[in-house]
Amino acid sequence: MSKDASSKQRMIDATANLLRRQGYHATGLNQIVREAKAPKGSLYFHFPGGKEELAVTALASSSEGIKRDLTTIVMKEQDPRRAVEGVIEYFAKELESTGYLAGCPMATVALEATATSDELQQVCSRYYAEWQQLVAAYLVARGFAADSADELATTTLAAFEGGLLLSRAHRNLEPLRAVGRQLSRLVELYLSASD
Repeated sequence: MSKDASSKQRMIDATANLLRRQGYHATGLNQIVREAKAPKGSLYFHFPGGKEELAVTALASSSEGIKRDLTTIVMKEQDPRRAVEGVIEYFAKELESTGYLAGCPMATVALEATATSDELQQVCSRYYAEWQQLVAAYLVARGFAADSADELATTTLAAFEGGLLLSRAHRNLEPLRAVGRQLSRLVELYLSASD
């Protein structure tokens, strides 16, 4: 990797980390450059659109990583209840490893900046839709009807995000784990209804 490429990637990674921890508005360009250990001039060289372009790139990068991880977790499980457990544990470990400082890369930005930035709104919408479609496709492959799978996938995504938010606020994994238990029961109800 060239020096320019590694400087660019360090800025993307630093921005993604800062967005997860403190959101878009609290993340400043000087802080990004400092965290990335990159020359300030390289920021506008790599991201001529400034902070917004860098944030969009960082959100896309971290969201792709989460999507890969989620795909690995859910696709190895035939039982949807075990897939829910795997995803809950993935997010629980992530949250706990950061001392409850870093939640979902999309959530903070979606709550604070999508009303004022079309680019940030579009990247958040895109990745939330891709995550929802991943869950829905998994459920359809496990025998769920397409309309039920879509609704359950949306409910699952909303519940995960809410569980992460509450666990982060309380600095306790129990809200996230409670969401997992309830989602497993919901999946069980869907499975029982289809028998």
